[in-house]
Amino acid sequence: MYNKKLIAYVATLKFDNAVTQVSSDLEVSKGSVSSYLSGKIKASKNFLEKFGNFYNVDQSKLQDINNDVVRVDMEIVKSKSGKSFDKNTGLLVPFYDIDFSAGNDIVTMDNNGISKPDYYMDVPEFAGCTAFRAYSDSMERLIKSGSILFGTKVEEWNLHLEYGQIYGIICNDGRRYLKYIRRHLENHKDLFLLKSENNNYDDFDIPKRAIRSVWLIHGWLNKRT
Repeated sequence: MYNKKLIAYVATLKFDNAVTQVSSDLEVSKGSVSSYLSGKIKASKNFLEKFGNFYNVDQSKLQDINNDVVRVDMEIVKSKSGKSFDKNTGLLVPFYDIDFSAGNDIVTMDNNGISKPDYYMDVPEFAGCTAFRAYSDSMERLIKSGSILFGTKVEEWNLHLEYGQIYGIICNDGRRYLKYIRRHLENHKDLFLLKSENNNYDDFDIPKRAIRSVWLIHGWLNKRT
């Protein structure tokens, strides 16, 4: 379980609905806040900083010791034949060997509409995430093309979004981007500003209405150096 100090502090605030209240106060999606406050996903440093500033609490009192892993450097551990993902423990991460969009928002489907991962990964640091490929070099200084990403879908991104994080953005027309999402200074209600790590890519605006789904990237595994 992640974020024990954060969860303990939020409990002292005695909100009627902690997820809704924190999401509204910090302008962060309910999906992200719910994952953080349930201990399912490690809270980002940006989130802890925003939380500490808003509620006037020292960030060091919110962050668990040795809980600052951003990326992993380990080999993929495939599950044994026939071993399935245990949703109760959430210890195995389903991996889809596709780009972060293939017409069905990352996951592939069989004829019955059931998602079928290629295999599962033993990566406890990212329990609760979905793993998939990144075939983009727009974040090249951080994330190599072909790397494995660990992400969670942001269900209410159009209402609340944590700016400054790396996201997989899937558009209605099938285009997809791996970018930082920044607040648009002139028209934040209708537009996002997308930024890259690769200097060969220009920053650009994207209309929110053009976006089908958004995935928050919690970490990655570079397969080449």
